[in-house]
Amino acid sequence: MNPSLISLPAEVVCQIISHIPVENHPSISLTCRYMRDCSFVDRLWLQRCRDEYNIDDYTGWKGVSSYYQFYSRILYRYGPLLGVWQRRMGCYGGLISIEARDGKIFGEECVVKCYDGSSVDEIKVVRRPVFVITTTDDQEDCTVQCQTLLHESHAGSIDMKILKNGLVDKFKLVCHAKCRHNPLENNDLVFFFDSLYQLWTKDELQQDDTDDHNHTFVNDVIGRKFLTYLSWSHGFTFTRLAPIQGNTPSDQILQSGYYAGTYGVHGLEIIRITYNERTISGIKISGDSNVPAGKVTFKAFLNNPISIRSSEDSPILLPDDLIPLVNGIPRRVAAIYHGSGQIAFNGYRLSRFINGKFIIFDSDTCGFAWLGNSFTLFKRLDEEFLNI
Repeated sequence: MNPSLISLPAEVVCQIISHIPVENHPSISLTCRYMRDCSFVDRLWLQRCRDEYNIDDYTGWKGVSSYYQFYSRILYRYGPLLGVWQRRMGCYGGLISIEARDGKIFGEECVVKCYDGSSVDEIKVVRRPVFVITTTDDQEDCTVQCQTLLHESHAGSIDMKILKNGLVDKFKLVCHAKCRHNPLENNDLVFFFDSLYQLWTKDELQQDDTDDHNHTFVNDVIGRKFLTYLSWSHGFTFTRLAPIQGNTPSDQILQSGYYAGTYGVHGLEIIRITYNERTISGIKISGDSNVPAGKVTFKAFLNNPISIRSSEDSPILLPDDLIPLVNGIPRRVAAIYHGSGQIAFNGYRLSRFINGKFIIFDSDTCGFAWLGNSFTLFKRLDEEFLNI
């Protein structure tokens, strides 16, 4: 050991240690007692919690009495999961927010709903539990609990690989009680099936299921999605979504971000709108059986605007040929561009892009007019619910 290093004040040594990768801390603590004491100074680990995960409070975490314990037991292993993710289950997806609060790490799906059940003019975001990570007073390891639609918890685990940069780009939630998610696979739990479907229908359609017990819904769009959910819910795969703040060009009014729009019988879906040079792209986060999650739903070309009448004293008005497509939407618009929208048959068969018009109303509202007289209105979601 270099005598000059151990002669330095503890504050200076701690500052030096703070710049050393956390994987090397065990080696530092083995050099001598002085270095070991410095490497366990709690404010050093508080700073790591702040710098790496923007967390500075371990209140509520059972069995945790120091920032060193908080970092080493919880954040070092599960901190890389914090952020925004896309869940995949076949053609469907979901927007997942993972955050630490109240002594737990919550993984929750962000589900969009309309206040009146039909229009995206007034939307709200609710959280549907997917999993929770907790600590106990008497165990070193954290516990992972799967959450079912009925808010019942049971044991699970998370399969992930931390990259060299300390990040995780994908992980899988593995359920240890598959039958709790899919009652059809366990004769003793079949009675849960009706309750699960009633809850699912109410969540998806914001209304109670009125069908009889013949389960004719299996052939319906919502029924197929429900059955897909049951078959995948014991082993969801998640992919990290990159941040999109600052993606909006300075000359554009429409903000990049997450938007909700109605896709006919598929209901409300979440898309992600970003800019790439002079192209606006809408990528499906939710997805459906026609155009799945992760696929482009539309593109708009900023170098190919559509001229619309305007004057200095009046707002730009929506062209007459688009008025029937936007019932209930004000005719005032900011800009219209030529674009292309993707369509496909069920199962993503014979997919192709058709011509359309991309309409910007304001910084948070846009729409796409598809060839064939259909229109989808998109409203930007308040990203505070994502904790980003």
